[in-house]
Amino acid sequence: MTIAKAKTTIPLDAPQEMLSQILSHLVDDHGMVFRAKGATGHVFEQDGYRVEFDLRPGKLEVNLQAPGENAMQFSKEGMVHHVAEFDPLLAERIRWQGITQEAGVAPQNFRLLTVLNSEVLFEGMQRVTLHYPDIATLAAQGLHLRLILPRHPSRTPVWPVMGANGAPVWPKGADELHARYVTLKNIRPETEEVDIDVVRHGSGLISQWAQNAIAGQKIGAMGPVGISALPSASSYFLAADGTGLPAVAQLLARLPEGAVGDVVAALPRGVSYRDYLPKTKLRVHALPPAEFETAVLGHAQALTDDGLGYAFFAGEFQNAQQLRGHFKSALGMDKTRQICTAYWRRD
Repeated sequence: MTIAKAKTTIPLDAPQEMLSQILSHLVDDHGMVFRAKGATGHVFEQDGYRVEFDLRPGKLEVNLQAPGENAMQFSKEGMVHHVAEFDPLLAERIRWQGITQEAGVAPQNFRLLTVLNSEVLFEGMQRVTLHYPDIATLAAQGLHLRLILPRHPSRTPVWPVMGANGAPVWPKGADELHARYVTLKNIRPETEEVDIDVVRHGSGLISQWAQNAIAGQKIGAMGPVGISALPSASSYFLAADGTGLPAVAQLLARLPEGAVGDVVAALPRGVSYRDYLPKTKLRVHALPPAEFETAVLGHAQALTDDGLGYAFFAGEFQNAQQLRGHFKSALGMDKTRQICTAYWRRD
C-alpha cells in the first residue's frame, strides 16, 4: 500500500477553542474515536487513515495520512470542510505541505466513467455496469464511490476543479452538480469494470440516472474511498436495507472464513440471498423491503447480546439511530465496535 501524507499549520488566536469544536464535530457527527497524544495532541487511526492534531502557540497543526493519493484528496477535502463548519474564511486560507495539486485543474481522484450496461437486477434494484479506468490500482482504497452529475440533467456538465486550499471548487447556479455516494458491488480489475446497484425510486437523481442510463453515457466520479473491511471480532451482526446491501455483500466477502454471526437483509420475496450475497457462515435473515424499517430493530434485539463482537448497519437515518442506541445502551458497545450509518433519510 502506498501511503500518502499531508500537513497544514493553521494560524489561530484561540487554537484550543477551534480544536475543541472540530473534535466534538468529528466524534459526535462522524463517529471518529481519538486517542490522546501527549499533553496537547489527538490521533485517529483506522483502515490506513490517520488524522493527527497538535496544538502549538498561536496555531493548530494538522497531519493527515491516507492509503494513497486518491484517498488523500478526500481527507484534505474533509478537513477543509470541517474547519469551514466553524470558520469559512479560515478554511479558504488553508494550504497543504506534502501532496500539492495546482489550483484550477481536475481533482486527482476525479474520473469520467462510461456506462456499459444498465438493467433491473431484481424488484426495486437497478444494476449499472461502468468502465472504470485505473480501478485495478484504486480498488484497495475503499468500497464507496462519489458519483457526480448535473443537478439539471439537460446541462452540459461543468466538473469541479481544485481550489488552493486542497478542496474541490464546485460549480454553482445553473451548473450546480449533484453528488451521492454508492458502493462498488462487483469489481473486475482485469477488464476495468465495476457494478453499482442502486435502489429504484421515483425522486432521486442518481436513481433516475441509473434507471435511464444507456451504453456510452459518461458520469463523473471520485473515489473509491472509505471502509474496506470490518475489524477482527469474535462474532458479527450486519444489517442493511436495499441501499446498504452492496456494502454488506462486500464486507461479508472480506470476513475471515470462520466468521460467525447474523445478517439481516432487505430482499424481495422470491430473491434468494444466496444469489446476491457471497457464501458465508453467518446466518442470513431476509426481510421484505416494505417490512425492513419496522422490523430490523426487533431482529437486532433478538439476535444480539452482550457477547457480540462487532456490529454494522447501513440504511435509513432513524433505523441507524435506533440500532446505534441498542448496541450502545443495551450491549455496551462503543464506537470502536459498531458502525451504524445513515445512507438516506425518509422525507
